Amino acid sequence: MGTITPDTIQALISKLDSDKHDVQQSAAIQLIEMGRSAVQPLIIALKNTSWRVRYLAAWALGEIGDVRAVRPLIVLLKDRDAGTRRNAAAALGWIGDENALQALIGILVDTDDAVRSSAAAALGNLGDAQATTALIPMLKDKDEWVRIRSAKALGKIADYHATVPLMETLKDEREWVRYNAAWALGQIRDGSAFQYLVDSLNDESANVRRGSAEALGKFGDPRAIEPLKKQLMSDTDDGVKAALYTALKQMGH
Repeated sequence: MGTITPDTIQALISKLDSDKHDVQQSAAIQLIEMGRSAVQPLIIALKNTSWRVRYLAAWALGEIGDVRAVRPLIVLLKDRDAGTRRNAAAALGWIGDENALQALIGILVDTDDAVRSSAAAALGNLGDAQATTALIPMLKDKDEWVRIRSAKALGKIADYHATVPLMETLKDEREWVRYNAAWALGQIRDGSAFQYLVDSLNDESANVRRGSAEALGKFGDPRAIEPLKKQLMSDTDDGVKAALYTALKQMGH
């Protein structure tokens, strides 16, 4: 890349409003590659009248990861465009600054599914246990992706207060929600979830059986040895078998 000047940056920001997707993406990527030099102009671009510019500026700021963007991105969480709100939430999660915590908790009630999902994922990236109480009800959200990302976030936070709600989520109708609940329980490692994970070794979904085996391996509870061996003998899925074998190996078998 040549010499970076204010005019160069402004020219690229103008291209964010192009009606051609490849032009938009190319400009955004070049701005990201400029790093800190592009941060302040991109922050100004968050107030642009074009939703495309705001949307891509938020994404670029998240990729750059400069904390100067945190407060302007928090303001953008109230943007009228749902896609822009989603990108602002994601960007705050990538930056990972604790000052965004309460604002991200606040948009878990957004009317747009993708915004709620993005906020849940961002809270997981922050990893602050203060988000646990707000994320637990999201395990029952109407949108599958919100439930998936909320379970994943609770696993990243690893607060034992989420154990019982995650145990209940092992009964969700969608397999990837159940899988992420199992994964999360494996991160928390609360003994009260042990039998629920053993029971999930018999789930109809191979992915859930695999996730439950992986979680039990993390628990390291010797009571899991026999159920894991039994499932290893009967399961027909190679991915599940590999997870069962690994879990047993983690426990010295």
